Amino acid sequence: MAVTPLIAIVGRPNVGKSSLFNRLVGVRQAITHETAGTTRDANYGALTWNKKHFILVDTAGIHRADGELDLAVQDQVKEVAKLADIIVVVVDAGNIITDEDREAATLALKTRKPVILVTNKIDTVRAGKADSFERLGVKEIIETSAIHGSGSGDLLDAVASQIAEDTAPAEKEDVITLAFLGRPNVGKSSLYNSLVGKQQAIVSQIAGTTRDIGSTDLKYHGQTIRLLDTAGLRRRGKIEAGVEKYSSLRTLAAVAQADICVVVIDATELSVAGDQHIAGLAAEAGKGIILVVNKWDLIERDDKTQARYTRRLVSDFAFIHWAPLVYTSAIQGLNVARLFELTRQIAETRRITIPTGKLNSLIEKMVAKQPPAGLKGRQPKIKYATQTGTNPPTFRIFASYPSLVHFSYQRYLENGLRDAYEFIGTPIKLEFKAKS
Repeated sequence: MAVTPLIAIVGRPNVGKSSLFNRLVGVRQAITHETAGTTRDANYGALTWNKKHFILVDTAGIHRADGELDLAVQDQVKEVAKLADIIVVVVDAGNIITDEDREAATLALKTRKPVILVTNKIDTVRAGKADSFERLGVKEIIETSAIHGSGSGDLLDAVASQIAEDTAPAEKEDVITLAFLGRPNVGKSSLYNSLVGKQQAIVSQIAGTTRDIGSTDLKYHGQTIRLLDTAGLRRRGKIEAGVEKYSSLRTLAAVAQADICVVVIDATELSVAGDQHIAGLAAEAGKGIILVVNKWDLIERDDKTQARYTRRLVSDFAFIHWAPLVYTSAIQGLNVARLFELTRQIAETRRITIPTGKLNSLIEKMVAKQPPAGLKGRQPKIKYATQTGTNPPTFRIFASYPSLVHFSYQRYLENGLRDAYEFIGTPIKLEFKAKS
């Protein structure tokens, strides 16, 4: 399997990195704000351009750390460069070159990775007032306005031209990609090894042993399943600067590549906030999810232990109530093989297509039984629905006053769909639109 190229967007705070990321990915995924330093955790998105498939990563701004410019800049740019295939350095076209701009560009060039300089906010530059950004030493310079979209196609062309071969996933390739996610030292690599059947990933009691993505293709009943072993993710604010921070970028990139994510929980440290955060990342990305409680062999159990654990997990992970729960021991091989069958089932579920007639008949019955509530004399009315996509199943529901359809009613419709069709292990997306 060719590793999907990783494209890192770096630069000092408030030059428009997140706005540019949003424009390129095509969705408003990263939080943007005029306050410098808004991006704390890396945002990522997968996209294909000119038959080149790659992962785009938006990173936190390079800034002075306790007055030591070199420390802050070198830690971030050097470490991201170890994992990135192409570095996009963003500067503010409307401002003069700063020390942070200069250091970021210099260190990016020293990595000998392809570097593209983006002069963003070009729409704010008065005629003849732009600084001479050629002085930064980057040969390829692209002018953009993330807000207005100008130059975004040119930037994607420049990125794609640096990727040696077509990396877009083959349309006819029938492969299910399964990524193992979890906090450090919960047993992801041990599970991976148990499924692969040999000691392929390095396992250790030292948290954080895995720093890159391991990949293996296996056959299960004629179906190719691609396993991705990833570095552990700490909860927000606990990822240390340096190698660990940017190893986490590869893990986030693996989420973007995956069809289904196995969220591994340590049975001896049940359901901490970090587990829920990781599951939330996978759910927000629209991925299938299997919850795995590993190290089950280390728990003293009686006939009520599993039921007690399950009640707590069902409560803590109510936001992914549709995810199957499996108790495993990678060391003993307990329930490990079951992950293969669940993977195949979830993949089939994610490809379900409901005929429009049957879909609307189901929606009409649910609306007749419980119509949506109104607000201030305005009553939302569901007109009709259509399925617009799979992986995950996505439905567009046309209604009057769609913004007034309450979250609880959206959940009611989702539950009705799940009752009628067995959407095991996958989120389903409902998009409410106004009927023209």
